[in-house]
Amino acid sequence: MNGGGFFVYGYTRTKATFVTASIQPTMRHFTAILSLLLLFACGRSSPEAQQWAKADVAENGGLERSAAAAPSVDIAPQDRKIIRTGDLRYEVTDLDIARAHILKQVTANSGYVEGDDRNDRGSSIDLTLRVRIPADRFDVFLADLNGLGELLDQHISANDVTSQWVDVEARLAAKRKVEERFLAIVGQAKTVAEILEVERELGNVRAEIESMEAQMKALRDQVGMSTLTITCTRPTAHVYSPHFGSALRDGWNYFVRFVEAIVHLWPFLLLFGAIIIWLKRRRGAKK
Repeated sequence: MNGGGFFVYGYTRTKATFVTASIQPTMRHFTAILSLLLLFACGRSSPEAQQWAKADVAENGGLERSAAAAPSVDIAPQDRKIIRTGDLRYEVTDLDIARAHILKQVTANSGYVEGDDRNDRGSSIDLTLRVRIPADRFDVFLADLNGLGELLDQHISANDVTSQWVDVEARLAAKRKVEERFLAIVGQAKTVAEILEVERELGNVRAEIESMEAQMKALRDQVGMSTLTITCTRPTAHVYSPHFGSALRDGWNYFVRFVEAIVHLWPFLLLFGAIIIWLKRRRGAKK
């Protein structure tokens, strides 16, 4: 199974025809049903099970021919799934006023703040707010930010995830159908081995369903709520003013420390002087 929409719709019609044709609860038919489900459950069945499933399909009227490809559906622009994100950078004179204005607009547009950071870079102080805004209020929120300050940078992106949305949604629906089939044939199992096989495959299918549901939840969140990162920066002015008093005081402190260091080193200076005198006398004696 490749996860595409073509296989999903073909499988649904095939299974319905098979159940109608198989009215005798024989051991062979149970094995064929289970093998067919395993064949459709993402290729987890053995080669023998696949062969049994294909044989049963051929015996029951050529079900493979009923697995026609699903027709492509044109999606209207207003129904497409778009993830919109943005990065804005403003230069402001007062960070607190800018922050209050942003929070007010977030509340007015039914959004919420995901992150609130402030950083002192030395030359400037930056305020960064990460906000989530309903997708249908995205443009309105951007317009409400006019007058916040001087706009330095703006990056807005839109990512179309319609195909991913449709694919996950179709595969999820198919997996739920497979889960229903497994639950329906549990009562037809005759041996412990058959019951264990069905339960094992049922557990695998349910794990895939949970994974796909998590994907759909993440897509719904990203499509439904747009993310904006707003950075407000306030330059920090550095004005040099001379301080002669502190300069004189620091100079005197450095001089005192220098003298103190020399006093601490007097034993080494005395030893060094004695060595020099001894060397001079020795050279004079040789001459």
